Amino acid sequence: MNRHSSTDACLRPRHPAHTDRRSWITAVAFVLAIALTGAAAVTAQTCEDRSVAHVAALIDQIRYSCERYDIPYSADVYSLAAVADKDAIPALQKLAAWPTDTGPGARCMGWVNMARIALAKLGDEGYRAKLRMEDGAVIGDDRALTTLIEFLIAHAKDPAMINNFGDYETDTRSGILSEIDTIRRRRRTPDLPLADYSEAGIAQWKSYLEKHKGHQMTFPAYVDVQNPYLQCLARRVDWGFPDAILAIAANGGDAALPILQNLPSPWRPESMGYEVSLPFNPHLWMIQGNLEVALAQVGDEKMFDQIVAELNGEAAYQSVRKLEYLGGKRSVDALVNALDLSADAVQKAHWKGCGNSTRCYPDVGVQWRQIWNLKMNGEELHQELCETMSFHSCVVGVLGYMVKDPPLPPGAETTPENIQKWKEWWAKNKDQAEFVVKPAQIAE
Repeated sequence: MNRHSSTDACLRPRHPAHTDRRSWITAVAFVLAIALTGAAAVTAQTCEDRSVAHVAALIDQIRYSCERYDIPYSADVYSLAAVADKDAIPALQKLAAWPTDTGPGARCMGWVNMARIALAKLGDEGYRAKLRMEDGAVIGDDRALTTLIEFLIAHAKDPAMINNFGDYETDTRSGILSEIDTIRRRRRTPDLPLADYSEAGIAQWKSYLEKHKGHQMTFPAYVDVQNPYLQCLARRVDWGFPDAILAIAANGGDAALPILQNLPSPWRPESMGYEVSLPFNPHLWMIQGNLEVALAQVGDEKMFDQIVAELNGEAAYQSVRKLEYLGGKRSVDALVNALDLSADAVQKAHWKGCGNSTRCYPDVGVQWRQIWNLKMNGEELHQELCETMSFHSCVVGVLGYMVKDPPLPPGAETTPENIQKWKEWWAKNKDQAEFVVKPAQIAE
C-alpha cells in the first residue's frame, strides 16, 4: 500500500483497468510503431511555424485521408490542437462529429477520439461529459484532479480495485496515483501530497481537498507567457509534449528561465526525452527529466548538481544521457569522475529501480533522437543510449563524442588501461580541451 515509486529507469506500466479502456490507443500505437519506422511525419506543425490556416488544413487532410481509406498513421491531431489552441476548434469539430461505429470514423477511431479529447481540453463540455476518468487526467485541470482524488478516497479500501491475473496482480488505485502524477508533472499544484492510499495517505488527500476547496489547485505555466512562440511551447508541455521544454531552453533566451521555473519542480529522478513524438503515445514521464536538463542548460547550478548526484543511484544511465546532452566542461568532468564509481553497484541499483518492469531505460518502445548526429545511425544511437552496456562502458563510450581529439574514440573498449587513459588525459587537458557542439536541436 506504499506510495508507488516510479523511477526514471523504467516506465511504470498502466494498471489493466485503464489499459483496457485505452485498447484503441494501444492498438493504433502498435501499428504506428511499425508504419512509422524510418518514415517522416507529413502532417505536423511546430510552434515556430504556427499557422492557424495550415493547422486547419492538416486536420481536414486527416479527414480526407480517412474517407479515402488512407489511414493517416503519422498524423497527430492532439499535437496540432496543442499548437493552434482554440483556433483549431472548427476543424476538430468536423472530425470529432464522425460516429466511430461505421464509415471513416470507424476506420480512424483513434483520430476521432483524440479530436474529442482535444475539444474537451479546449472547453467543450459536451465532449468532456463523455470522457473516461483517466482521459480527464489528460486535461489536467482542477476538476480532473479533484475527480481522481475523490475516486481514490472513495475506493481506498475497495477489494474490487485488485485485479488478479493468476501469476500476478495489479491495483487500480496505483493507476489513479499515476494519473495524479501526470497532472503534477505538467502543472504547479501547491501542497499536493505525495501520498498513497493507506489510512494516513487518505487523510492527507482529504486534508488537501478541504484546504483548497473553492481555490485554484492547478497552475499551467503557459498562461503567464507573453511571447506567442514561447507560449505555444509552454502550452505543448501542458498538453503532454515533453520535448517542448528542451525547445524553450534552446530558443527562449533570457525569457526561458522564468518559464521553466514556473513548471513543477522535479521531485524525483526521471528519464529525459529528446525523442520522435508519435500519435497516441505520450511520454509524460519524460517531462521532469527534460526540465532538469533545461534548467541546467540555462544556468541553474542546483539542477546541474542534481543531475550529477543521480550518477550515484538507480538513475545513473539516464544521468549519463543528460550530461551528454548538456555537453561542455562540467559534464565531461562529472563523467570522468564517474569512472571511479563501482560499476557493479550502479548496475545493481539500475535493476533494482527497474523492478518487475520489462520497459527499463532505454525503453525500446521510444524512438530516441540522436544527440550528435541528425542523420540516424543505429550503432551511434546504441552507444549514446548505452544499451546493454556496463556503466563504465557507457561512460567511456559517450566521452569520445563530447571532446575534440579524445584520447579514445567513441565506443572504445573499456579496459582498466583505457579508463586510466581517460583520467590521465582529462587531468592534463581539462583546461585547454575543446568540446564538440551538438547539432541544432530537433525538439518540440
